[in-house]
Amino acid sequence: MPPLDIFDWLTKEEWLAVLRIGLGLWWLESVRHKDLPGFLRGGSRGWVEGLVDDHPVPAFARVLKATALRSERTWVVTSWMVVLGEFAAGVSITFGFLTFAGLVLAAFLNLNYLLLAGLKDQGEQGQNLMMLLIAVVLFVTGAGAVWGVDAAIF
Repeated sequence: MPPLDIFDWLTKEEWLAVLRIGLGLWWLESVRHKDLPGFLRGGSRGWVEGLVDDHPVPAFARVLKATALRSERTWVVTSWMVVLGEFAAGVSITFGFLTFAGLVLAAFLNLNYLLLAGLKDQGEQGQNLMMLLIAVVLFVTGAGAVWGVDAAIF
């Protein structure tokens, strides 16, 4: 019996849709695994301040200190923006709705996480790099065109 040719099972576009849905679910998992009550009250501020105090890119650290870390209130707003951004990216990419916007948002979030963690927190850098790579591939290939709301509308 010949081996199963998985590339004849689905079209290239459908495989990209599978990848798109997987990335979207990855973003939704990013929201789900957080301690949301603590995170939304600003619970990650100490971790971020520790990364910013000795950041390898001083200009990025200054921007964070002047904006997100300026006060407890601005940090809580930033925490909400992170969660809402991750959720919006996850829904957009999973369902192929405004897919390009969702992919741009996802890439923006991943680039910020990469910049924030710098060289200190290598544990999640591979995840962020892989998610960024997938977002770029999906953006370039127009992966919202199959199995998504975009395909039905446009």
